[in-house]
Amino acid sequence: MTVDLSRLDVPLTEVQAEAERLWAERDRRVGALNFRTAAERTHSPSDRIAFSHDAWLVRHPEACATDADYPGFADWVAAREADNRRARETK
Repeated sequence: MTVDLSRLDVPLTEVQAEAERLWAERDRRVGALNFRTAAERTHSPSDRIAFSHDAWLVRHPEACATDADYPGFADWVAAREADNRRARETK
């Protein structure tokens, strides 16, 4: 009995895209778990709140700001960093 394996063939780009999606989901879950563990181990109420918020943000990346939300801000920060670097070099 022979099985036609060509029916099971998937383009490499699809396999790579699915692997990237799975790794990204794993990273989000591990990151959230790390923050939840840190929240459970701390004795500081403010740290507990911060770690819990961090865990939520890792699970919901769509809630995080991006460069598109603040046009020009990344360039502004880069210019300030360059100014600081030049100021330190001249001293």
